[in-house]
Amino acid sequence: MVTLRRTSENILVIELEGRLDAKVRSAVEAQVTAALLGEPCAIIDLSRISFIASEGLRMLLMLRNRQRSAHLLLCCMQDQVRDVFAISGLLPLFDVFPTREAAEHAARARRS
Repeated sequence: MVTLRRTSENILVIELEGRLDAKVRSAVEAQVTAALLGEPCAIIDLSRISFIASEGLRMLLMLRNRQRSAHLLLCCMQDQVRDVFAISGLLPLFDVFPTREAAEHAARARRS
């Protein structure tokens, strides 16, 4: 499930929920891709992702590579999700923040 929100500073926050696997990848990717159009920066909140499979990692990596105009910030990874990113070697490729507030601060700094 994908929920789109905006902060008081008009920063797009994309909240993902549930499992990020092959079953939902296409639908989630389509929604997120559409939301990112014209955005200079967006936060992807992973706090409600309970499981991420290789298809979910692939989707986030493809979004990162394809969306050159939108800088993606990931936040609020649960330990098991962070472990998958770390084991796969993808963690250093993303800007990851422990809290949404830290991600919002980084997004504001990028706009300045």
